[in-house]
Amino acid sequence: MLSRLPSVLAAAFLAASLATASAEAKPLKKGSRGERVTVLQKHLRIRPADGVFGPGTVRAVKRFQRKHKISADGVVGAGTWSMIRRARKAKRVRTRSVRASTSAKVTGRGPSVRLLQRKLGVGADGVFGPGTYRAVKRFQRKRGMAADGIVGPATWTALGIRGRHPVLKRTKLRSSGSGSRRSSKPGLPVSVRRMIAAGNRIARSPYIYGGGHASFDAAGYDCSGSMSYVLNGGGKLDAPLDSTGFMSYGSPGPGRYVTIYANAGHAYMVVNGRRYDTSAKRQTGSRWTSTMRSTAGYTVRHPPGL
Repeated sequence: MLSRLPSVLAAAFLAASLATASAEAKPLKKGSRGERVTVLQKHLRIRPADGVFGPGTVRAVKRFQRKHKISADGVVGAGTWSMIRRARKAKRVRTRSVRASTSAKVTGRGPSVRLLQRKLGVGADGVFGPGTYRAVKRFQRKRGMAADGIVGPATWTALGIRGRHPVLKRTKLRSSGSGSRRSSKPGLPVSVRRMIAAGNRIARSPYIYGGGHASFDAAGYDCSGSMSYVLNGGGKLDAPLDSTGFMSYGSPGPGRYVTIYANAGHAYMVVNGRRYDTSAKRQTGSRWTSTMRSTAGYTVRHPPGL
């Protein structure tokens, strides 16, 4: 704390000096000298701050005026002093925001991620994976923000969520169990992206036994109905299948992006590193989950080419 005292006092001195300097009506211009010129030079970071309004100070003043869209005449009158005060205030606000962001916990998993996902309308599995990352960037672009995919104080506020929350960033998904894949691979095929989007649309839909068998458009979906909907969304299935039907679907073995696990009683799939399974709703409220389950007793298949 003591080590910060000189900088705190210097900032207070500059703020007081700025108020005093700008209170005086006489404009500063080339050839001016004195303490007010020194204050100006310090605020514009002109070195050395020698109190002489020479050519270097003229150029710095004009740069500042052009940057803030005021008349770049190199003369420091009331309007320029006012803009200097506003620029200093904005800088203090940005500094506080950066400090808050850097001091906050940074994570890609947990209840704050689920809160974010519910706000964005994507599968709330509590894992900041590629789907959540894309949804965040879409939201940020829509709001005119920097679309960096990072959820800091500004994005939390734009989402309408108050209070302190960790900074959220995309995380690598765990790779566990037969056939799972890292979800951070670049160049994801369009069909897989469409599957993920389809999966998001019904991720929180009710479980209904037999749902999605008669039609892809249903009030709820069971395990194989959910998978049928996702595969149809990616253009890889023309008619719904039941669990037994998935035992002979596509090609044998795990796929690069999509792997299907099926037996006579149940079926689930792994899409780009995340399990899509109706049984996951009990834990996450969504069919998406980052954890795997036992693959014993399941036939392993994949869509051709994926």
